[in-house]
Amino acid sequence: MHRFLLTVLCVLGLALHTLDISAASSPQSFSLGVPPGQWKMVRLQNLPKDVLIALAVKSDGPLTVGFLDAPDQKQFPRIAHPLFWGQLESKLGFSVTIQQQGDYYVVLDNREGAIKRQVSLTTQATLGGAAAQALMNAQLRKVELQLQSLVQKLNQTFVFDSVPIQVKLCDRPQPFERASSLTLCLQYARQLMQTFQDKTQASDALVYSLFQEMSQLSQSQWGLESSEPSTILDELTTVLMLSFRLDANVRAYAQTVINHPTLTASLGDTFNDPLHPLTVERAQRVLKWTADPTLVHRWQTQLVPHMQTRMLQHLTDHPQPWSDQSVTDKELSSRIQSPPVTPPVKKRETRA
Repeated sequence: MHRFLLTVLCVLGLALHTLDISAASSPQSFSLGVPPGQWKMVRLQNLPKDVLIALAVKSDGPLTVGFLDAPDQKQFPRIAHPLFWGQLESKLGFSVTIQQQGDYYVVLDNREGAIKRQVSLTTQATLGGAAAQALMNAQLRKVELQLQSLVQKLNQTFVFDSVPIQVKLCDRPQPFERASSLTLCLQYARQLMQTFQDKTQASDALVYSLFQEMSQLSQSQWGLESSEPSTILDELTTVLMLSFRLDANVRAYAQTVINHPTLTASLGDTFNDPLHPLTVERAQRVLKWTADPTLVHRWQTQLVPHMQTRMLQHLTDHPQPWSDQSVTDKELSSRIQSPPVTPPVKKRETRA
């Protein structure tokens, strides 16, 4: 399961990275000289359908500029349907929407010129509205699938009434929408990528937030108690991540918050949420908990009654450093008489 979760986190990090990428590609620039009486072509390879190509051309004198598809390029200079054909004096800008995927060519024609022309060409590809939306929908779906895989793995370990999980652009800046479903707000995921400038750090931050949301759901359903109610969610989140051997991720996130307090302070100002992201004070507590070898063990009396029977059997056959064999055996014995009952769902509360 540990390897599976790491794979999910890796794919999630990559998917998050794509959510922050603009539909516009990086500009490409070319510089070339066109001798008198000749022409030159620049090939733009494998342009996808519906891409808008913006071109900016500069020259030190008059020149003819064209934009051709592959059939016209093959029979140049006898062209039938150029996608663009115009005269340049010193600067020229134009754009073309690609109707069919393939190679396309920019023509720099100096056949009528008497001297060599020095030309600079810049191109940039941008997805059109429908194509950009389709790409965004596909990326959102990829993130949703990874989040659902994460929740499914949690549900294979613990008994709880899971909620549908989705990703969308929310109506206002907030990390999550909490209702009948759990919605990750796209603004939060994007802001994490932009703030941390590192997909691993952003992924660690988001995974902690997700585990905290699941901890809040579980705490509400299971009626878990703590001597420190104000910190129970952070402690339970840490316990769950350590149980799933994500100790490196939770430590890295807490340490990043401590080392760069202004980063999460700006996130806190933007989203104004009591849970996300961690504050420096909370991160210090989390880091202290991760160094406590007895933390997860102490939680077994509260967590074991809510574990799936298969997980309890696994712990019996393969004890973990944090497991409590007596508690596990007692719970398994009780289930011979009756199956575990999931507590009724309580109204979710958001706590700091």
